[in-house]
Parts: sequence; structure tokens; C-alpha cells
Amino acid sequence: MLLLFTGSLDGTSDRLIQELGTNVFRFNYDLFKEYRFQFTPDYWEISNPVGHNINSNTVTSAFWWKAFSFYLMDEEPFIVEEAKYVCRELYHWCRLKGLAKGNPHDFHNHMGKMNILNIASNYFKIPHTLITLGLGGLEKLENKPTVAKSLTSGLTTTNKALFTTEVKAETLHPEFQWFLQEKITSDADVTIFICGDKQFAFYRSRGDLEGLDWRKEQTFDMNKKEWFLFDLTEKQSTSIVNFANDLGVDFGRLDLMTLNDDLIFLEFNANGQWVFLDYSEEIGLVKMVAKYLLPN
Repeated sequence: MLLLFTGSLDGTSDRLIQELGTNVFRFNYDLFKEYRFQFTPDYWEISNPVGHNINSNTVTSAFWWKAFSFYLMDEEPFIVEEAKYVCRELYHWCRLKGLAKGNPHDFHNHMGKMNILNIASNYFKIPHTLITLGLGGLEKLENKPTVAKSLTSGLTTTNKALFTTEVKAETLHPEFQWFLQEKITSDADVTIFICGDKQFAFYRSRGDLEGLDWRKEQTFDMNKKEWFLFDLTEKQSTSIVNFANDLGVDFGRLDLMTLNDDLIFLEFNANGQWVFLDYSEEIGLVKMVAKYLLPN
């Protein structure tokens, strides 16, 4: 049985549950008080309010999907941290047993964008990139159109997000830490979802974008097709395999841009959304992920 760490309002988890049925136990972090739970050094067991049960003997795989993206509302901070600790420990119990699928929630805390770009540069072209504080090293982007991005995709205290934004060096505040990248002028975004030994490549035209970041203009309309299948060359497919092997992953999404007949690597999202690429299930991504999570 699959142990799915997630939240109660997650649509991707809903789709996986529909596909896997009773072969999955859904643990909603934001509703943790509704579960009955026991954990000892050699045994653990969880039951949900309707009597569905999973334990250390019946679990066959575990998948962390956006659990901490949900919040324990109106809870004492101490209680929140205690609940998070239990979730992390249970997930890593599964990882140590070789049962974890996908990537841990803190993957990027251990790897980071610069280290990933360094690995990617062995197989793809990458843009000039700089993290700067006090505007140190800014000369490395001199005379190049530049964009600012967020390292963490975190929100400000006013719930604002920093999407990809073109900036000028003279306007940057020296007391802020900036993540800067050479601006790539491209006709299309390309995203490649890897799942086990499978690669699913899609492209989205940039012709209808008003800004630079397609995420800001994503419609989330299940009846509107925005992403289309993209044919990878044999060399590109091999590069993806080698990149994933070097990174030690078999799940996640690569974001790239087209430039003439080449691909420019931008970043790797270890736990990036993927359902939006196949809302209609024309490709069968949900079925493929379900099979990856529970191969037997």
C-alpha cells in the first residue's frame, strides 16, 4: 500500500486516489488531528476516521506531495512543529527502508539552483546566472539583458510572489539578495516531466504571453490546451537521462527554453506540478505516475 503525504485540498492527490483506490492511504497533514497514530522504534500504524489503516508491515511505498504547502490553521506554533517532525520522521523511516518514491520535500535545501545548474551545464547550454548580495559580481552580467527570479518561490508578508521580471542593474538595491539570470529570448517554453525511466516533453508557445513568466499567465482551465507534445532528439533524451543520473533522481520536471535549434536549461523542479500538462489524460500521465508509485 502507498502512503501518500499530502493535504486535504490537493487536486493532484485526488487524481491519484481515483486511480489507485484502496491501494493508497492518504495522510493529510493539515487534518492530522483526525487520525489515530502510533509510532515506536520498530512499528508504526495510522488509521483514518473511516477505519482505513496502514502500518509498517503493509506499506510498500511512500510519496511526499506538497504536504507542508498546507497549513495548520489557528494552531500553537509548538504543535505545528511537533506535527511536522512526526511527518518528516515517518517519511524518512520509509526512505531508509528504500520505499520512498519521487523526491523529499526539502530536496532543494540540499541541492540548490546553482549546484543543479552546474550539473546541467555538462549536458545543456545554461544562461549566465548570479546570486548577489551587495551587488557583488554584477559585472558578470554586464551588457546582458537580465531578469530577477525567486530562489524559493516564497511569498512576502503581503502574499506577493516574485515572478521572472526584467531588471536593470542600476535599479537593484544593494541590501537585497538577488537571483539574476541572463534573459533568454525564445519562441517557446519546454518542460520535461521525468517519471521513472519515462520522459514526457511538452512545449508552450510564448507568442501569446504578455510578460516573461508563463506561470503568471497560466489559466488552469481544464478545457484549454496550453501545452503540446514536443519531440526530443536522441541526444537531448540521452542528456536528460545522464543529468537525472548525476542528480540522483527519477522524478521531477526540467524547465527549458528553445533557442534556434537548441534547448537552454533554466531549472529543475524536484516536486513540480505535472497534471496541468495532461488535464484530459490524453497522454495518461496520472496512470503513469500511479504505476510508478505502485509498480506491482
